[in-house]
Amino acid sequence: MYSIGQINPLQKVKIKYGQWLSLAVALVCLMLGFTRIAKYSFLSVPVLGFLLLEIISLLIWLKISWSDKEALISPQLFKNMHFSMQLIAYCFAKIATLALGFIFPIYVQAVNNGSVSLAGWITFPGAVINALMAALAGKLLDKKGARLPIIIGIIASLTSLILMNILAPLSSIAIVLLYVLYYGGYGMCFGSLMTSGLITLGKANHAQGDAIFNTLQQFSGALGTALAGTLIAIAQNNHVGNGTAIGSKWTFMVLLVLIIINLVLALLFVPKKKSK
Repeated sequence: MYSIGQINPLQKVKIKYGQWLSLAVALVCLMLGFTRIAKYSFLSVPVLGFLLLEIISLLIWLKISWSDKEALISPQLFKNMHFSMQLIAYCFAKIATLALGFIFPIYVQAVNNGSVSLAGWITFPGAVINALMAALAGKLLDKKGARLPIIIGIIASLTSLILMNILAPLSSIAIVLLYVLYYGGYGMCFGSLMTSGLITLGKANHAQGDAIFNTLQQFSGALGTALAGTLIAIAQNNHVGNGTAIGSKWTFMVLLVLIIINLVLALLFVPKKKSK
């Protein structure tokens, strides 16, 4: 810690332009390549071209960041498997949540012929439960550690997605109830995954870890919306019937797989003992 006399107000902060640009290009190219699957085949130039650029940009970022002790985001942290696997679970949870948040308002209007106002309010009860469960998760984490709220939350979200796949097509009431169950589980596990992941890094790397979690949270949210939109668009382009219902069912299946993976990752990599 520096005393007041030691602080240099004119000290320059180095901006890592190369690292920032290469990482941004990699994420944007991945998104662009992914969203073009709805219009072009996976092996087409518009899709593979962007994915190739994403890989090249990511390799450039790794090259210039690997040995930089003051890297914007240090790739060295990903060697910690407990951190990396909990980060993946964190991203999958965000992808699923934003995908469902994108689908359900459209679903209410296009499949259930509901009003615009109903579509706007359909996810509100889930948001309320999410806030309440996040508060409860914080108390459980303090008393029992991160593992309990994470496992409970993932199981609740997984149960909701299983029911979505079984019961689809869904009525508006079913959407409200299942989204409450899913989002309540999300509230239990999401913040706890971040806390647990940061703990595995140690205090010295908390700032770096926090930057990684927040950066990938934003990207995962965008990817979740793109995933749902892409699958619905593919279904609408290839099916004469209600493409929204078919694309939504495909999305439910993909999200179910992601949350099953989350449960496995949590069971394997979230510490069983409460950190002191």
